[in-house]
Amino acid sequence: MSKSNKISKINIGILLTFLLIILCLILVFINFEKDKPLEIQPPTKVIYDKSTNTLYLNSLTLKQKIAQMIITSGKEENKNALQNMLIGGIHLGAKSNAQEFIDKINYFQKDAYIPLFISTDLEGCWNPFENFHHFPSLKEIKTKEEAYQVGYEEGKLLKTLGFTINFAPVVDLKDEIWNCRSFIGTPEEISEKANAYINGLQLNGIIATSKHYPGKTLSIQDPHKYVVYVKIDSNDLFPFEESIKSNVSAIMVSHVITEGILNSESKPAVVSEQLTNELRNKFDGLIITDEIRMLGLRDYYTNEDQMYMDLFKADNDIILNTDPNIKNIYHMIKIIEKAVKDGIIDEKRIDSSVIRILSYKGINVKY
Repeated sequence: MSKSNKISKINIGILLTFLLIILCLILVFINFEKDKPLEIQPPTKVIYDKSTNTLYLNSLTLKQKIAQMIITSGKEENKNALQNMLIGGIHLGAKSNAQEFIDKINYFQKDAYIPLFISTDLEGCWNPFENFHHFPSLKEIKTKEEAYQVGYEEGKLLKTLGFTINFAPVVDLKDEIWNCRSFIGTPEEISEKANAYINGLQLNGIIATSKHYPGKTLSIQDPHKYVVYVKIDSNDLFPFEESIKSNVSAIMVSHVITEGILNSESKPAVVSEQLTNELRNKFDGLIITDEIRMLGLRDYYTNEDQMYMDLFKADNDIILNTDPNIKNIYHMIKIIEKAVKDGIIDEKRIDSSVIRILSYKGINVKY
């Protein structure tokens, strides 16, 4: 081997070693940034007079207003960042005993600049309190009187623990996936039971949520796993229309793609501006998305940022995103902030939802 060939091989070896070192440093930096906690400064200009329970909307930044529209995972290590960004609420799952719920809710609410919504899914069939309190599934409830009593008892427990929203009742006419999450009977009987349950729950100051609008969410395939297509008829809509008459505080919109009497424009219902606008025209309560990480919505999109924009462009008041990675939540907020500044989303549309959210928190809003 010639001397020049040896030198070339040595130079190539040095270059490869150098490139490998650079690659390692890049990976270390990426991992460092990934693990670096999200630092958000406490709000300094929010004008909220707790003595009169009055908040001045114009004192909120655009980011803070967007954050009010989000309910996310109640992960304790995210507490300061969530509070500093003025997140709208947290969602809690199962715990071992009542005191654990009380302690965690107090931990989050104690230093909150604006009171948080505290939500859960107590449907009887799904019961985050099953370790210390049993409730019947909706399928087991036989009469509207029993439905009222169950709603009242659940509302009393939720209020005692510190919750403000229950994502129940399910008013889909059939549950052919879990076979326990919906009431049994004709559309009229289901509506009567649902309305009685709603009245019992809301009598205790808990926001009830009729779901999953516009129906048939539990009939074909599980939208947690699949993109689902359904045909909606007047019977599907009947329980929702009746719950609106009974002053239900919230309606949760599902990810099913609908045709028939209600058309979602070949897209999931929750991102259909036409569908959510029609709902808004007849309902002035809170419109809440089903959890947005479900594959029935996520697999419809190839661009996650576009999904975020479509969710906020539609008439949803609350975006339910229980992603425990707070950086992903903050990324969503920044995407929507940019969309508003670029004129893609009207800030007045954001304001209308924030005003509605604050009113349901019992806060007086001024400009």
